[in-house]
Amino acid sequence: MAAGVRAPSRTWAEVDPGAVRHNVGTLKRRAPNSRLMAVVKADAYGHGSVEVARACIEAGAHSLAVVTVEEGAELRRAGLEVPILVFTDLLPDRLPLAEAHRLVVTAHSIPSARRITANPGLEAHLKVNTGMNRWGVEPSEVGEARRILGPRLTGVYTHFASADSDEGETRRQIERFDSVLASQPFGGILVHAANSAATLWHSGSHYACVRPGVALYGLHPAGDEGDPTAEGLQPAMALKSYVAGVRRLDRGEGVSYGLTYRAGAPMFAATAPVGYAEGYRRTLSGKAEALIRGLRRPLLGRVTMDACVFGVDEDVEVGDEVVLLGTQGEERISAEELGSRAGTINYEITTGINPRRVERSYEDVRGP
Repeated sequence: MAAGVRAPSRTWAEVDPGAVRHNVGTLKRRAPNSRLMAVVKADAYGHGSVEVARACIEAGAHSLAVVTVEEGAELRRAGLEVPILVFTDLLPDRLPLAEAHRLVVTAHSIPSARRITANPGLEAHLKVNTGMNRWGVEPSEVGEARRILGPRLTGVYTHFASADSDEGETRRQIERFDSVLASQPFGGILVHAANSAATLWHSGSHYACVRPGVALYGLHPAGDEGDPTAEGLQPAMALKSYVAGVRRLDRGEGVSYGLTYRAGAPMFAATAPVGYAEGYRRTLSGKAEALIRGLRRPLLGRVTMDACVFGVDEDVEVGDEVVLLGTQGEERISAEELGSRAGTINYEITTGINPRRVERSYEDVRGP
């Protein structure tokens, strides 16, 4: 953004549907004999669920997955007609709404299977606990749950605890799931297990359908490390702001709350109207950088609710673009880098961007 050009808002996110389509294609090539269920929960990890879901379907996704009935209902209201699976166990009052929006629900226990059968129009997938110990029926309960659900049962799945980091444990989970599949007549229903990491690195988990989430957005499954481009993925989001003010600091002058940064020599500082209210995490204080005029500029002192300050040269002007996440010139700041510096993971970086404060726009940049 050239100096003096009005920003679209205080801080904005640019999402590339072409990158999403590219990532779907990459993941489908890694699992060529499987369908792809695109996980678009949590507003598509902060990228915008409706727009991302459309891009995934355009690229060949067979179905979608969400966590709440409301997330699924939003997709239905947008006109999306593919199957939509709700991951979590639902209380009885949410099941009629799921039925009204033609959502597929999940049975996580014998009681939840019974609740589902009280709603005659619902289809269900059965989740099996193979070691993550968070959701799902125990392998010993699968037969009873299957009997209760009867013809409503259209899928069976599990979830991996450490497909990004522990090959041995992932293999053990696959073996447990295979034993469950061998113990029951599951022919004709959709079997799925592979998250992003398993889709990329554990071909034995692909089954009839893979279920990637974070990789759809060009983020690395390891969370705070790894380069997604090395896996053929393209990051889909850029987070940007602008220089709202520039001032000269004398030696010894401090910046931001607590004056935790003090200038060691005369310098210039640029204020950008982005803070933790936008989702730019306070734990980045004094650790992160932004891109301004193609160069990395250090974050000075604390991130505040509505603003932060970067060290710059005297040629930086009000109106200059500030890239907090993404590419400018030859430089790139990744969600993995921000996650590492903030003491968290890339998932939380994008999911934590506040849509009430950060305007999103959608334009193909990288192409399919």
